[in-house]
Amino acid sequence: MSIPRRLGRLARGFVSGMQRGEDSSPGREAASDARREFEHVKRAFRAAWRGASEEWRERTEAAKARRSTAPKEVRRAYARLGLRVDSRLESVDQARRELVKKYHPDRFSDPEQRRRAEKITAEINAAHDTIERYLMRRGEL
Repeated sequence: MSIPRRLGRLARGFVSGMQRGEDSSPGREAASDARREFEHVKRAFRAAWRGASEEWRERTEAAKARRSTAPKEVRRAYARLGLRVDSRLESVDQARRELVKKYHPDRFSDPEQRRRAEKITAEINAAHDTIERYLMRRGEL
């Protein structure tokens, strides 16, 4: 039998003995001390869990607020670059570079494809400028 299984059996036996309130056990005082210690740990864990969940709730609400306050053209610009609204400027710059590499007009020899690539590149640059201006207004740069 593995050690974790043995420890599990030992713990189950200890807990069931505590629940039954066995008076004949020699370690009754030790069991009550262990029970008090367990309650202390349980309260500490609940408090930590409560604090973490409140912090998580505050962070998600703040993120939602940032997303919902962005103007429509800024949300469209983020979508054009394939990013979330709360993305940082570094990720915006990186997405712009990757898209410009992919759609740069010099990569296409066909005139029709070249015109289309010029249009897409202009849209990408305009989206980047829109986001950059928005972040400057908000004071995040």
